[in-house]
Amino acid sequence: MNLRRIRHKLLVALAIALSLGFATIGYFYTKAVEESIVSDYQRTLHRLTDTVAMNIETIMKENHAEIMPDFAKRLKTLPGMIDFRIARIDGTEAYVDNKTIDAVNERLGAVTFLRRNNTLEAPRVFALDEPGVARALRGEEAILVRSEGSAETGAVVHFYDAIPNTPKCTGCHGEAGPVRGVLKLTTSMAEAERDMMKARLQSLIVVIISIALTTAVTGYMLGRFIARPIEEITAAMVQVSGGNFDVQVASGRQDELGKMARSFNKMTSDLQRTYLKMKREQEKLYTVIQGAREAVVVTDASGKVVLVNDAAEDLLGKSVARISAEGLLKLLDQPERFQAMLDDTDTSKEPTLFEYKGHWLLTSATTIRDKEGTPIGSAALLRDVTLEQALLKELERLSITDALTDVHNRRHLDATLKMELGRSRETGAPLAVIMLDVDFFKKFNDTHGHDQGDRVLKMAGQVMNAAVRQYDVPCRYGGEEFTVILPSTDAQGAMHFAERLRRNVEAMTVDGLKVTISLGVACFPMIAVDTPEALIEAADVAMYRSKESGRNCSTLATPEMLAAAPGRPKQG
Repeated sequence: MNLRRIRHKLLVALAIALSLGFATIGYFYTKAVEESIVSDYQRTLHRLTDTVAMNIETIMKENHAEIMPDFAKRLKTLPGMIDFRIARIDGTEAYVDNKTIDAVNERLGAVTFLRRNNTLEAPRVFALDEPGVARALRGEEAILVRSEGSAETGAVVHFYDAIPNTPKCTGCHGEAGPVRGVLKLTTSMAEAERDMMKARLQSLIVVIISIALTTAVTGYMLGRFIARPIEEITAAMVQVSGGNFDVQVASGRQDELGKMARSFNKMTSDLQRTYLKMKREQEKLYTVIQGAREAVVVTDASGKVVLVNDAAEDLLGKSVARISAEGLLKLLDQPERFQAMLDDTDTSKEPTLFEYKGHWLLTSATTIRDKEGTPIGSAALLRDVTLEQALLKELERLSITDALTDVHNRRHLDATLKMELGRSRETGAPLAVIMLDVDFFKKFNDTHGHDQGDRVLKMAGQVMNAAVRQYDVPCRYGGEEFTVILPSTDAQGAMHFAERLRRNVEAMTVDGLKVTISLGVACFPMIAVDTPEALIEAADVAMYRSKESGRNCSTLATPEMLAAAPGRPKQG
């Protein structure tokens, strides 16, 4: 192969370009097939866990709890199963001890289920901080966690799926949460990996065949329709200049034929270099624009749309014809804002955020000018930042939310109360603050463990979130103490809310345990304060008056009460 001949140069360049293109297509196709295999594998496991969960519900509903240990053991013998465990939400294995039976009998007030003989201490199936466990405990989508296995099993996956706390379960277990337990499956991905390896091999074969066939056919077509005419022209020119068909046109002669040959050679060389350079630049520009994820729309000096990439059609949901007909100003159906962006001559201006058809688009639009400042066109670049905006809002929410109780945190409490007190002082509108404390909370931790105490606090937070109005602000003050800010609420309304909240908490049970709270209410301007801390302290004094009055009650702070209470002892 002589790389000095244009025929061979084109063939090599074509082979390289096709190899890169088909290799890229094959790679993404293989990745898509592998993701599909894993997705199908996960759906199969999910259907299995759904079936097991329904069987457990049916067995327990028919009061056949005695067969559950055998049922759980048989699950481990399913084909392809390395391990199959049924666990409680605390991570221990179910149906191997009497913990759940005792809790249900105590809740029902009778020996409805007989205790098992020869029970073992329930082993721990998973740790609460394992990947996927937290989502399963919230009843969210089942999670597939992949890990390295042995040479025999290949990669191993741990599949976590929730056993929902359905209405059929609440009769015995109560409404402690959305999840009664977690199913943990451990299986081998050997078969799925074989399918993926087969897909990779098939993709490789298709890519190789496609490259070979396309290169051969296209190379033949290029050779026949491009290279051969050029070679014939070259041979004809050589024949005219010197009659030699085997060499290039001689350019060393000084007569008219030599001048013609040199002029022809120079002209064709210059044209070829210019053409190839322009073609490469055009291909680069076209590849960049069409391959970009951002939408690109360009107009000429008259405002006519001359370029629309594929991303613009997908992002805007408009065809090229419609975009061209409507023009650049109506790209996002907000022509005034777009015109202002085009009129702005500040080259360092930040992109503008548009909301369009449920998406957030970060948009840059500018007028392109020549050296004299004359407009020669305009261009717009749009990028979909909907996901980034959603993540930003979620981060903002998390920054002001207590992770355990899902109410606002102390930082948000301080900032909000300062703002609301300032607003009330300016407008004269009332402002109420409620301090509440879980009664005997230390007893929950000491008797039932800190996990139980955390569940009590979490349930208290859920009750508060369910009770407040849209503009009320429930917060965790610290430990077992909570605060509720009630804007535009007087003493009567605040006491009514406090009593309703107290009754709601009193009516609930957490894992079969009764919970009560003591509340203190302070209202501005009934309590004349200058600082948010003083209003909190007033509500705190009233709350501890509730403690002293026997707990599980609400007390309204009065100026007389505060004057008579310079200090207060700490109580549980």
